[in-house]
Amino acid sequence: MTRKLNILVFLLISLTANATSQLGDILIWKGDTLTLFSNPLELRSNWKELSKIIVSELENEDRRLYPKKYEAEEVESMSSSACWRDYIAEWTIISDKIYLSNIYACYDSKEKVDLKKIFGNELTENLLFANWITGKLSIPKGECIEYIHLDYKSIYEAETVIEFNDGVMVASKTYNNYIAKKSKFTTDPNPNNYLEFVYGQVNWEKLPDLNNKHIQVSIGVQPNHDGQIDSLLSNYTYLLDSTKLITDRNNIFIKEAIRIAKLVPDWDVTYQRDTIVSRCILLIFDENQKRKYAH
Repeated sequence: MTRKLNILVFLLISLTANATSQLGDILIWKGDTLTLFSNPLELRSNWKELSKIIVSELENEDRRLYPKKYEAEEVESMSSSACWRDYIAEWTIISDKIYLSNIYACYDSKEKVDLKKIFGNELTENLLFANWITGKLSIPKGECIEYIHLDYKSIYEAETVIEFNDGVMVASKTYNNYIAKKSKFTTDPNPNNYLEFVYGQVNWEKLPDLNNKHIQVSIGVQPNHDGQIDSLLSNYTYLLDSTKLITDRNNIFIKEAIRIAKLVPDWDVTYQRDTIVSRCILLIFDENQKRKYAH
C-alpha cells in the first residue's frame, strides 16, 4: 500500500499496487483481436524471472531496430506508467485451449520477443500452451462507463469473463454493466462542494494534535441499490501515516472517518458483473486541511 493519497476522492476499493490505468494484453479469439484486462503470464510461478528476461530481450531488439537512439549519452527509458511490465503478451484461443503466441514491446509491435529464447522446447509450432492458467480472465467491451485511474479497474458497457482450468476453457459469460444511480456529488459540476461537505463535518477540535502529521484514512463501503451504505468493508478500512498501517476501528481518526462516511447522503450505484461496485472514501487529516476547513 504505497499509494500517495493527496486528495479526497471516490474510488473503486479494489486497490492494487499499480496506481495508473494499464495497457492490457491481447487476446485473439473467434477471429477477433480483443483487449484482455488480465496478465496471464503473471499466473506462472516463475513469471518474475521470465519478466526480467523478456525486458532484456526487448531492449536488445530495440537496439537492433533503432541503433541511432543508443548513440546518445542518455537513452529514453522503455518503461511507461501505463505499462509497468514493459511488454504486452498476445494470447490465442484454439479449440478451447489458450496459448501464448507473441510478446511485444508496449508501444511498438515491430519489437517482439523470440519465444524460443525464453521457452525453448516448451513451444509447439511457436505457441506455448498456457497450462498454468486456472481461473477467470476478463475482456472489456463497448464504451467505458466509469474510468478508474487504477490498473484494470475501469468499467465498460459489457464484459466477457472466460474461465480456464489448466489452460482449457471451461466457461464463458458476458455481462452488461451499467450505472443505476449517480450520487449528488458525482453530478455536481463543482467538486469543491464535495470537499467542503465532507471536511466540514470533521470535528477537528475533538481530534488529537496533529503535530505536523499527515494521516490518511480509507473507509470501504458497500452501497445498496438506493445508494445508501449497506455495510462497511473491513479489508479497506485502515489508517496510513508515515510509519505504520492501523486497522483498529477504535482508532479516533478511523472512527471519525466512519462517522463522516455515514453522513454522505448517497453513493454511486454501478453494476459490474451483476454486482454493485464497492466504493471507498479517502480522508486526509493534517494541519493544512484543518486550517482550510475547520470553522
